[in-house]
Amino acid sequence: MRNKVLICIVLLLSIVTAPFSAESGQAATTTPYVSWDGAQLVKGQIGRVDILKPINLWKKENNKLTFVRILKPGERYRVYQFSSEFGGQYGVGGSHFVTKMAGYVEYKTPSRHKLKLVNPELYGTKLSIGTVTDEQSKVLAPGVTQSKLSVDSSRGKQQIYVLGVDQQASQIKFETTLAKDQMIGFETVSSMAARNQADEHFIIGGVNGDYFDSNGSPTDLTVHNGEIVTTNKTPENERTIFGVSPDGKAMIGNPDITLSMTVNGQNPYLIDSVNKRRFADHLVLYTPYFASTTMTNELGTEVVLTNIEGKLNGNGMVKAVVKEVIVGKGSAPLVPGELILSGHAKGSEYLKGLVAGDVVEINLAYNNPAWDKVEQAIGGRYYLVKNGVAQTISVTGAAPRTAIGIKKDGSVFVIVIDGRQTVSAGVTLTETAKVMKDLGAVEAMTFDGGGSSTMVAREPGNADATVVNSPSDGKERYVANSLLIVGLWKAGPLHTLLLSANDLKLFAGANYKNLNISVRGLDMNNNPITVTDPLAWTSTLGTFNSDGSFTAGKTAGKGTITASTGTIKASVNAEIVNTLDSIKIANPTVIVDKNGSFSIPASGYLAGKKIVDDPAVFQYTLSSPIGTVENGIFKAGNVDGSATVTVSYGTVSAKFNVIVGNPGSIVVENFEGSLSGWKASGARFNSVSIAPEKVYVKTGSQSLKVAYDFIGTTGTSGVYATPPALIEIPGVPVKIGMWVYGDAKGHWLRSQLRDAAGTEIQLDFTNNLDWIGWKYVEADIPAGLRAPYRIEMPVRYMETNDLNKNKGQIFVDDITAVY
Repeated sequence: MRNKVLICIVLLLSIVTAPFSAESGQAATTTPYVSWDGAQLVKGQIGRVDILKPINLWKKENNKLTFVRILKPGERYRVYQFSSEFGGQYGVGGSHFVTKMAGYVEYKTPSRHKLKLVNPELYGTKLSIGTVTDEQSKVLAPGVTQSKLSVDSSRGKQQIYVLGVDQQASQIKFETTLAKDQMIGFETVSSMAARNQADEHFIIGGVNGDYFDSNGSPTDLTVHNGEIVTTNKTPENERTIFGVSPDGKAMIGNPDITLSMTVNGQNPYLIDSVNKRRFADHLVLYTPYFASTTMTNELGTEVVLTNIEGKLNGNGMVKAVVKEVIVGKGSAPLVPGELILSGHAKGSEYLKGLVAGDVVEINLAYNNPAWDKVEQAIGGRYYLVKNGVAQTISVTGAAPRTAIGIKKDGSVFVIVIDGRQTVSAGVTLTETAKVMKDLGAVEAMTFDGGGSSTMVAREPGNADATVVNSPSDGKERYVANSLLIVGLWKAGPLHTLLLSANDLKLFAGANYKNLNISVRGLDMNNNPITVTDPLAWTSTLGTFNSDGSFTAGKTAGKGTITASTGTIKASVNAEIVNTLDSIKIANPTVIVDKNGSFSIPASGYLAGKKIVDDPAVFQYTLSSPIGTVENGIFKAGNVDGSATVTVSYGTVSAKFNVIVGNPGSIVVENFEGSLSGWKASGARFNSVSIAPEKVYVKTGSQSLKVAYDFIGTTGTSGVYATPPALIEIPGVPVKIGMWVYGDAKGHWLRSQLRDAAGTEIQLDFTNNLDWIGWKYVEADIPAGLRAPYRIEMPVRYMETNDLNKNKGQIFVDDITAVY
């Protein structure tokens, strides 16, 4: 009796206080297998404690702690809760606790991302527009994260993409960029990102920017690296601008800028705009950002400025010298190191007073001093969140959206919500405001949306940023400008290995010539680094062989596969399984020469995924002794014959046919079973159809009926019968034949094949089908083609003569390959 009690106590302790390990405890089968620090992170777990010095394990009963036993140094426990009672207690399972004591226990917690994976209901994002059904996040670079949220909303499914940027990350910055680096023109966001990629200027992500005119010109204020590219066009109450101050602070507002000029310190005059179209009476300042010329007509005056000092920005002054005054010509060239003042009517008369050598001073001032010397700025339209309040916007219609928000702590995030698609319906502007508020924005605004909405991101280890959302046009739209997230690091030494595979499933005892795990190197900022040193491969689940192949262990279980070089290593989760739910054979019929051989093309599947194709895993049986099978290799005998080969593992099996020598002929399509995937099409017809036929049958229980009505049509008419997949023909036949029950209407009967090179082949059975009843017909396969062949369109029944346009039906059975 005493022994039974002891056993019960040991079992109880092993369940509720089991050490933190991949094998122990409360792993829920409904959550993904998430590895953290060499063990499985399980549902409900928030961290772990390591025992550093002997300490008591307590059990909480009746609001009191009762001593259980003394925990020893080196022991490790999962933590499921923390209670501030009794000086602070870590809950390690059930009602058992360990006291929080510095120097006695060390507590660690996984990243929020990993906690989300196993506890999505606790750590997942909550949105007022609907329920987040899936959330995936990853770190693109220090200070930059990417997330994707799948949402069920009242409007339908939504796909939301988020890039989060920590403004405190010293080597991360936002940067505006123009299509092809000029105001006039278009370019995709991914192309802008790739074009600006360089060492110490890594493009981590970005989104499309401002609304734009038909010529590609951004609508409102744009500042690039502290220099004004263009001024506002939209009225103040209808526009919103995102900007970044020189010290990196993000801002959202609707600033405007005033520009004025003097000549030799006198005669002040207002400048209407920078790099905008010149309207009546306007004076416009043009820079090389605009285009190759000012694109103006001859009705004005243009002044070329050189010897430029200063930068075009708020609270600043630019000083220049007049190089040339050009009257009545227009479209002056814009070249680096020069500016052009262009005036019409009143503006033109003012500029006519300038002469070469005059000193021009241009003064710039924002109406909000917070924007003075702004480093980057880009326009948008709708103010979504103001002072923490989501705005209601009276613009109807759901569409794709691009937006940017600033959180209370100063961090910034941009989002793209896909729309106009089954998988993502799109949202209204008011709904977009709610999303931005829910994601933490205290200030938020839109960029251009609809088909323009595009987000690019650079996957860790990749050189370039690529599109991550699904633009509603079906492809990237060419846009005017974009806002990029830039990393200013220089590519450093190898820091991390990134393995492509994740959660591999391997079959017990199988040999894998290639696990298809690609390895990429990253520096500490996720920049791609070439791995030059040889890699060492190890696994807890099997053995890597000298030829590079991998032999899985014979026992089912979970573990890891690890690649390492020096002290740098990375692992992928793997699982060994020993069950299959299906076996698939690549070809239903194989023809082999006498005394020839071939590898049996069998693969084992589990849950729809190919797990194994090692022939040593399977058992093989033959219906007749026409050869032998050894380790998956079929070796034919020296006589003609055929057999059915059964490939099996346990109770799962698949069969295929083997023909040794000359098979004579093989039926490749007998029209038995379901024909639901077959389709009828044609040319110049009133009606065409195909259907299974039970009465007019040559062999078996079913044939194919092909019906047509060509009456009154002109030109070549036809009815075509097409299978759901091309019909594979084994071996190298010389002819194709079929049985046809004719209607004696005198039409042309053909089939269409393709050879291994993709060459289209038309086979003619007869150009005058003049019989009623069953008849076997054949057509030669032309010489010089490459086997294997595939029948693409088994039946093409056609008429070229307008005087013989009628209607009828034929029946087809037993399409045959002849050798």
